[in-house]
Amino acid sequence: MIFNAIKDLITARTLEVLHERGSASFSLPAFDLSVPPPRVPGDLAANVALVIAKDLGEAPKKLAEAIASSFGPHDLISKVEVAGPGFINVWLSDAALKTELKSLLAGEKTIVPNTGPKTLIEFVSANPTGPLHVGHGRGAALGDSLVRIHRYLGHDVTSEFYINDAGGQIRKLGLSMEARIREVKGEDVHFPEDGYKGAYVLDIARQAVADGKSFAPIQPTQMTFTEADAAGYASKRILKIIQKTLADFDVSFDQWYSETSLHERGAVMDLIKTLRDRSHVFENDGATWFRATEFGDEKDRVLQKTNEAPTYFAADMAYHEDKFSRGFEHIINIWGADHHGYAQRLKGAMTALGRDAKKMDIIFNQMISIKGGEKMSKRAGDIVSLQELVDEVGKDAVRFFFALRSPGAHYEFDIDLAKKQASDNPVFYVQYVYARCCSIFKEAEKKGYVQGEIDLTAPVTAGTATIAPEEKNVLLHLSSFDRTVETCAKDGSNHHLTVYLQDLAGRYHSFYEKCHVLVDDPAVRTFRLGLVDAIRKRVAQGLGLLGVNAPETL
Repeated sequence: MIFNAIKDLITARTLEVLHERGSASFSLPAFDLSVPPPRVPGDLAANVALVIAKDLGEAPKKLAEAIASSFGPHDLISKVEVAGPGFINVWLSDAALKTELKSLLAGEKTIVPNTGPKTLIEFVSANPTGPLHVGHGRGAALGDSLVRIHRYLGHDVTSEFYINDAGGQIRKLGLSMEARIREVKGEDVHFPEDGYKGAYVLDIARQAVADGKSFAPIQPTQMTFTEADAAGYASKRILKIIQKTLADFDVSFDQWYSETSLHERGAVMDLIKTLRDRSHVFENDGATWFRATEFGDEKDRVLQKTNEAPTYFAADMAYHEDKFSRGFEHIINIWGADHHGYAQRLKGAMTALGRDAKKMDIIFNQMISIKGGEKMSKRAGDIVSLQELVDEVGKDAVRFFFALRSPGAHYEFDIDLAKKQASDNPVFYVQYVYARCCSIFKEAEKKGYVQGEIDLTAPVTAGTATIAPEEKNVLLHLSSFDRTVETCAKDGSNHHLTVYLQDLAGRYHSFYEKCHVLVDDPAVRTFRLGLVDAIRKRVAQGLGLLGVNAPETL
């Protein structure tokens, strides 16, 4: 692929210049090769001279001129110049661009796929106490997209949903269920002050009464629950609601991990014992405490009170220790922005257990606010559910819009914009490009045109041997896709893909306006049809990594 070929060429020329200057042993550091900004001449620009000049004690521009002058005639390059403080700007030959298009159509990648560390990405992990809200949806869209991105890069990655089906929140759900069951039966009700008041609890209570269910009373310190408890009965049905919403959202998990399973097999108590053996716990005021302050936390934390079940923190420590025990070398958690303080606490706990906390990355999702959509019912209580949002505007719009900003940026979701079929709707703007490309091929078929093989020797534009700037702009952007995907994985954010796709859509429209595709000249037509084909494949690829469809018609 062209980026790799030009970078290798610049590397070779730079090393030759250094050898001639007596610096043959110099280790060349990483440097950047990219498409320069608009109005800056050249197709690609390298900053190698700027990167190494200081260590060599030379002026960057003078060093860049020496590297540029070392280039002789080459099949891939038509011209090399130095720009600004020392950038090496390269103009690509038509032959190089046509070869690049052939590589794109063949599906070649600029990256070498590698398995990388064995990675676990845990996301959503909502308590099965109510439907998923839009905040969960943002985490779901990001997590699922990152799984797709890592797999595109060849990484060994597993996705996991941690089911918080034990502890105080589930107990609270059970108490809310008991109150709703009494309400359905017409009995006097004292609803828990901090109970779950969403209409979905009433729906489940009605079903339980209709089925003639009776439940054992919930105990004040009860930690785990079964179908025999109102809490277990309700949480299992809410989990099915969550799973249906995620399926409608095109999000799937390799594993569903139950918190209850940790308690049932004694993993939480084993964790406390391990910390005690390492002298990281102490007893005080009838409780067992973790010495969290020794690992960067603001205060020590309770793991278990006398005659009570372990705390949620103790269970979470056991869960993350289990992640490492299962052989995962890189752990990625996607959490809400309100968990910032908890992150340091958990990393400290992993350090106390002898794990490398640097192998655990935590991505924080800022909140979502909703603009428009006043008719949404908020049946989940005080929140807008993800299911309602998907039903209102469609899965594609929700997933694309959630990816328009980095996870750390607050985002206002404009429902009215998401429903518009117009160019100011970003998902429509991108999907339209795919549909338009498909229509060009349908028109070509009607005229009896075949795409054919790109002739590397024939002129591309009728009457000249020069590829139009609009064609070149599209082609170079198509070639930068893999670099964008790598950036997404590195930053833990899929918003780079939405930026890339919107940019590609803009370049496509400029190309389509200036370069008629179905011309009479077969060499020109074949090249442009090839370019259109590469565009639609790239759009589908990018949308696929976002979990968004690429429809042939809109």
